[in-house]
Amino acid sequence: MKALKWTAGALLLLMACTGNKAASAQDGDAGDSAATVPESDTLVFEQVKYRDSVEYKVKIVDYSSDEDPAPYEIATVMDRFEGISLKAVAGKPEVVEFINQWLTIDADPLENVEAPVTAEKVAEVYAKLKEKGVTDVRSALIARCAGNVNAVVASDDPDEMEEVSFESANEYESSIEVYWQTKNLLTLWDSGYDYNAGAAHGIPWGFGRTFDLKNLRILTLDDIVTKAGRPAVLKMIIASLQDEYGEEGMLNAPEDIDFPYCDPSLMAKGVAFDYGPYEIGPYALGMPQALIPYDKIKPYLTPEVKDLLGMK
Repeated sequence: MKALKWTAGALLLLMACTGNKAASAQDGDAGDSAATVPESDTLVFEQVKYRDSVEYKVKIVDYSSDEDPAPYEIATVMDRFEGISLKAVAGKPEVVEFINQWLTIDADPLENVEAPVTAEKVAEVYAKLKEKGVTDVRSALIARCAGNVNAVVASDDPDEMEEVSFESANEYESSIEVYWQTKNLLTLWDSGYDYNAGAAHGIPWGFGRTFDLKNLRILTLDDIVTKAGRPAVLKMIIASLQDEYGEEGMLNAPEDIDFPYCDPSLMAKGVAFDYGPYEIGPYALGMPQALIPYDKIKPYLTPEVKDLLGMK
């Protein structure tokens, strides 16, 4: 039997787990119950969940010892996987298809769509997944869990056990939820946590993605903020971060803060700029967010985004 094993890398996480699906805790799957997709101005979603876990033994080695070989203890640990995503079940058919194809790709461990993300690019990558038998969000979550990258062997033989410095297990969880939507826009919040056994701490993440439902694409910084307006918007971001986090003295110097690695997202009250751990300060700073209200950022928004927002 293979045990779960995950490693973090630029938020594209590879992991493996037991292939015994009969023992999995599976619930909340939307399945393919909707034979037809009714049209509406906004999308309706169902939640899709996939959970799995496996128990195995590890060898906890005292690496500080002068003995040769170093003494060790045997412990039983349990790796855990939980993926929570969405499936669109109502809305305009072309929008439902675009969103569901993208959600399937996002849940898969190996495929991704290069920016700028458009419906055409999403369809091309989705076709590749279908060839491998991944057809929907649920099957993509199963594929993510069942991948055998870096798998360790579950064994009662100490010579075959994974060696660790302290008792710990691999944990992975991810979740996607609807943060905000209008007739033209949908913002999904993508968050999660990955811990690789033996590490000092896990890596959390959280950021928004805004979908242009009118033109079937994901909005980027270039789509949202004009190039001429970037310096002014960056000053607003830095001022917001300093007001919220500056007193703790953990933020990088203003001249070292740039736009986040992830693209901004449109929320009900403004444009959100989300930073990951270590991006603009130490791990203890968490995942800072600067939310710039629309009345302040409006002069620097692109005409296309103003139109999508219904701004005059």
